[in-house]
Amino acid sequence: MRIRLSTGTLALAALFLFFAALNVVLYGGFVHGEDAVNIVSNPLANEASRAEHDDREGLPGTFVPNQGRKHTPGWPLAERVPFCDDGVVHEQCYASNPPTSGLPLPVQRNVRIDAEHVIDIPPNPGIYDFEIPRETIPHIQEHAGVFLGYNCQTPACMDVARRARGIVEQELSLGARVVMAPSGDLPDDTIALAAWTRVDSMPAADYTDERARAFIKAHSCRFDPEGFCSNGVSVN
Repeated sequence: MRIRLSTGTLALAALFLFFAALNVVLYGGFVHGEDAVNIVSNPLANEASRAEHDDREGLPGTFVPNQGRKHTPGWPLAERVPFCDDGVVHEQCYASNPPTSGLPLPVQRNVRIDAEHVIDIPPNPGIYDFEIPRETIPHIQEHAGVFLGYNCQTPACMDVARRARGIVEQELSLGARVVMAPSGDLPDDTIALAAWTRVDSMPAADYTDERARAFIKAHSCRFDPEGFCSNGVSVN
Protein backbone atom coordinates (compact mmCIF):
# COMPACT_ATOMS: atom_id res chain seq x y z
CA MET A 1 0.00 0.00 0.00
CA ARG A 2 1.39 3.38 -1.01
CA ILE A 3 0.96 6.26 1.43
CA ARG A 4 0.63 9.72 -0.07
CA LEU A 5 1.64 12.68 2.03
CA SER A 6 0.19 16.11 1.42
CA THR A 7 2.39 19.13 0.89
CA GLY A 8 1.32 20.47 4.28
CA THR A 9 2.27 17.24 6.03
CA LEU A 10 5.68 17.23 4.36
CA ALA A 11 6.23 20.84 5.42
CA LEU A 12 5.37 20.02 9.02
CA ALA A 13 7.69 17.04 8.97
CA ALA A 14 10.51 19.16 7.57
CA LEU A 15 9.90 21.80 10.25
CA PHE A 16 9.99 19.14 12.97
CA LEU A 17 13.26 17.74 11.64
CA PHE A 18 14.75 21.25 11.54
CA PHE A 19 13.94 21.95 15.18
CA ALA A 20 15.09 18.48 16.20
CA ALA A 21 18.46 19.09 14.54
CA LEU A 22 18.69 22.53 16.16
CA ASN A 23 17.96 20.96 19.54
CA VAL A 24 20.78 18.47 19.06
CA VAL A 25 23.22 21.22 18.10
CA LEU A 26 22.29 23.46 21.01
CA TYR A 27 21.55 20.97 23.74
CA GLY A 28 22.98 17.64 22.74
CA GLY A 29 19.59 15.87 22.53
CA PHE A 30 15.87 16.13 23.13
CA VAL A 31 14.99 18.07 26.25
CA HIS A 32 11.70 18.90 27.91
CA GLY A 33 10.85 21.49 30.55
CA GLU A 34 13.31 21.81 33.42
CA ASP A 35 15.39 18.92 32.09
CA ALA A 36 16.80 21.33 29.55
CA VAL A 37 18.64 23.19 32.31
CA ASN A 38 20.50 20.03 33.28
CA ILE A 39 21.55 19.18 29.74
CA VAL A 40 22.58 22.55 28.36
CA SER A 41 26.32 23.04 28.63
CA ASN A 42 27.07 25.76 31.21
CA PRO A 43 30.50 27.36 30.65
CA LEU A 44 30.56 28.92 34.14
CA ALA A 45 29.79 25.59 35.80
CA ASN A 46 32.36 23.76 33.70
CA GLU A 47 35.06 26.31 34.49
CA ALA A 48 34.17 26.29 38.19
CA SER A 49 34.37 22.49 38.28
CA ARG A 50 37.84 22.59 36.77
CA ALA A 51 38.90 25.27 39.26
CA GLU A 52 37.66 23.47 42.38
CA HIS A 53 39.44 20.23 41.39
CA ASP A 54 42.70 21.91 40.39
CA ASP A 55 45.26 20.42 42.80
CA ARG A 56 48.39 21.60 40.97
CA GLU A 57 51.33 22.27 43.25
CA GLY A 58 52.11 25.43 41.32
CA LEU A 59 49.04 27.25 42.65
CA PRO A 60 49.59 29.25 45.86
CA GLY A 61 48.35 27.54 49.00
CA THR A 62 47.51 23.96 49.91
CA PHE A 63 44.73 22.08 48.10
CA VAL A 64 41.78 20.99 50.27
CA PRO A 65 39.18 18.68 48.66
CA ASN A 66 35.81 20.24 47.91
CA GLN A 67 33.23 19.75 50.68
CA GLY A 68 30.21 20.91 48.73
CA ARG A 69 28.01 24.01 48.72
CA LYS A 70 24.96 23.02 50.78
CA HIS A 71 23.74 25.92 52.89
CA THR A 72 23.11 26.16 56.61
CA PRO A 73 19.95 27.76 57.99
CA GLY A 74 20.13 31.55 58.30
CA TRP A 75 22.05 33.42 60.98
CA PRO A 76 21.95 33.08 63.95
CA LEU A 77 22.68 29.36 63.99
CA ALA A 78 21.44 27.02 66.69
CA GLU A 79 24.71 25.11 66.29
CA ARG A 80 27.93 26.42 64.77
CA VAL A 81 29.69 24.43 62.07
CA PRO A 82 32.74 22.79 63.71
CA PHE A 83 36.17 22.12 62.28
CA CYS A 84 36.89 18.53 61.24
CA ASP A 85 39.43 16.38 63.01
CA ASP A 86 42.78 16.28 61.23
CA GLY A 87 42.62 14.27 58.03
CA VAL A 88 38.81 14.19 57.97
CA VAL A 89 36.87 15.64 55.04
CA HIS A 90 33.07 15.52 55.04
CA GLU A 91 30.14 17.89 54.63
CA GLN A 92 29.28 18.46 58.30
CA CYS A 93 32.52 20.20 59.34
CA TYR A 94 35.27 22.36 57.86
CA ALA A 95 38.39 20.49 56.77
CA SER A 96 40.61 23.59 56.98
CA ASN A 97 40.97 26.70 59.09
CA PRO A 98 39.83 29.06 57.60
CA PRO A 99 37.22 27.04 55.66
CA THR A 100 37.83 26.48 51.97
CA SER A 101 34.39 25.09 51.03
CA GLY A 102 31.53 23.37 52.81
CA LEU A 103 28.47 24.64 54.65
CA PRO A 104 27.95 28.38 54.05
CA LEU A 105 25.32 30.66 55.47
CA PRO A 106 22.72 31.61 52.86
CA VAL A 107 22.45 35.08 51.35
CA GLN A 108 20.99 37.49 53.92
CA ARG A 109 20.88 41.26 54.12
CA ASN A 110 21.39 43.57 57.11
CA VAL A 111 22.14 40.78 59.56
CA ARG A 112 23.06 41.66 63.13
CA ILE A 113 25.97 39.38 64.04
CA ASP A 114 26.58 40.87 67.47
CA ALA A 115 25.51 43.82 69.61
CA GLU A 116 27.47 46.32 67.51
CA HIS A 117 27.74 45.05 63.96
CA VAL A 118 25.35 44.51 61.05
CA ILE A 119 26.57 42.99 57.79
CA ASP A 120 25.33 41.45 54.57
CA ILE A 121 25.94 37.73 54.18
CA PRO A 122 28.18 36.97 52.46
CA PRO A 123 30.14 40.09 53.40
CA ASN A 124 30.93 42.34 50.47
CA PRO A 125 34.58 42.65 49.43
CA GLY A 126 36.35 44.95 51.85
CA ILE A 127 38.16 45.22 55.18
CA TYR A 128 36.31 44.55 58.42
CA ASP A 129 37.75 45.44 61.83
CA PHE A 130 35.56 42.90 63.62
CA GLU A 131 35.08 39.14 63.39
CA ILE A 132 32.61 37.74 60.91
CA PRO A 133 31.05 34.28 61.38
CA ARG A 134 33.26 31.56 59.93
CA GLU A 135 30.17 30.20 58.19
CA THR A 136 30.22 33.25 55.91
CA ILE A 137 33.66 32.39 54.54
CA PRO A 138 32.65 29.60 52.12
CA HIS A 139 30.02 31.92 50.67
CA ILE A 140 32.64 34.65 50.19
CA GLN A 141 34.62 32.07 48.23
CA GLU A 142 31.55 30.86 46.33
CA HIS A 143 31.19 34.47 45.18
CA ALA A 144 34.71 34.31 43.68
CA GLY A 145 36.40 35.81 46.73
CA VAL A 146 39.44 35.34 48.95
CA PHE A 147 39.38 35.59 52.74
CA LEU A 148 42.36 36.95 54.67
CA GLY A 149 42.12 36.39 58.42
CA TYR A 150 44.44 37.20 61.30
CA ASN A 151 44.64 36.57 65.02
CA CYS A 152 47.23 38.83 66.55
CA GLN A 153 48.20 38.89 70.21
CA THR A 154 51.56 40.67 69.91
CA PRO A 155 52.65 44.04 68.52
CA ALA A 156 54.84 42.29 65.95
CA CYS A 157 51.85 40.41 64.57
CA MET A 158 49.77 43.59 64.48
CA ASP A 159 52.49 45.21 62.39
CA VAL A 160 52.20 42.29 59.97
CA ALA A 161 48.41 42.63 59.88
CA ARG A 162 48.79 46.31 58.97
CA ARG A 163 51.08 45.34 56.10
CA ALA A 164 48.56 42.75 54.96
CA ARG A 165 45.85 45.39 55.10
CA GLY A 166 47.88 47.53 52.72
CA ILE A 167 48.12 44.66 50.25
CA VAL A 168 44.38 44.02 50.49
CA GLU A 169 43.62 47.71 49.94
CA GLN A 170 45.79 47.70 46.82
CA GLU A 171 44.19 44.54 45.44
CA LEU A 172 40.68 45.80 46.18
CA SER A 173 41.47 48.98 44.24
CA LEU A 174 42.41 46.78 41.27
CA GLY A 175 39.11 44.90 41.40
CA ALA A 176 40.07 41.82 43.40
CA ARG A 177 37.37 40.20 45.50
CA VAL A 178 38.88 40.03 48.99
CA VAL A 179 37.45 40.12 52.50
CA MET A 180 39.86 40.79 55.40
CA ALA A 181 38.81 40.40 59.03
CA PRO A 182 40.17 39.23 62.39
CA SER A 183 39.52 35.56 63.16
CA GLY A 184 39.55 34.11 66.67
CA ASP A 185 39.43 30.62 65.14
CA LEU A 186 43.06 30.93 64.12
CA PRO A 187 45.98 30.12 66.42
CA ASP A 188 47.58 33.10 68.13
CA ASP A 189 49.77 35.30 65.92
CA THR A 190 48.65 33.66 62.69
CA ILE A 191 47.86 35.10 59.27
CA ALA A 192 45.79 32.95 56.89
CA LEU A 193 44.41 33.23 53.39
CA ALA A 194 41.66 30.98 52.07
CA ALA A 195 39.94 30.57 48.72
CA TRP A 196 37.72 27.80 47.37
CA THR A 197 39.69 24.55 47.93
CA ARG A 198 42.93 26.46 48.76
CA VAL A 199 44.41 27.64 52.06
CA ASP A 200 47.68 29.25 53.13
CA SER A 201 48.05 29.65 56.90
CA MET A 202 51.28 30.86 58.44
CA PRO A 203 52.82 32.24 61.64
CA ALA A 204 52.97 36.00 61.39
CA ALA A 205 56.77 35.75 61.40
CA ASP A 206 56.60 33.87 58.08
CA TYR A 207 54.32 36.36 56.36
CA THR A 208 55.54 38.28 53.31
CA ASP A 209 53.68 40.80 51.18
CA GLU A 210 54.64 38.80 48.09
CA ARG A 211 53.07 35.63 49.52
CA ALA A 212 49.79 37.39 50.28
CA ARG A 213 49.65 39.20 46.95
CA ALA A 214 50.40 36.03 44.99
CA PHE A 215 47.58 34.16 46.75
CA ILE A 216 45.06 36.92 46.10
CA LYS A 217 46.01 37.32 42.46
CA ALA A 218 45.87 33.56 41.87
CA HIS A 219 42.55 32.92 43.59
CA SER A 220 40.38 36.03 43.37
CA CYS A 221 37.90 35.09 40.61
CA ARG A 222 39.54 31.68 39.99
CA PHE A 223 36.43 29.87 41.27
CA ASP A 224 33.44 31.84 40.01
CA PRO A 225 30.40 29.57 39.55
CA GLU A 226 27.93 32.47 39.64
CA GLY A 227 29.72 34.82 37.26
CA PHE A 228 30.62 37.64 39.66
CA CYS A 229 33.84 38.35 37.77
CA SER A 230 32.44 37.90 34.27
CA ASN A 231 29.65 40.42 34.94
CA GLY A 232 31.70 43.58 34.87
CA VAL A 233 34.00 43.02 37.85
CA SER A 234 37.61 43.61 36.91
CA VAL A 235 40.11 40.83 37.40
CA ASN A 236 43.77 41.61 38.05
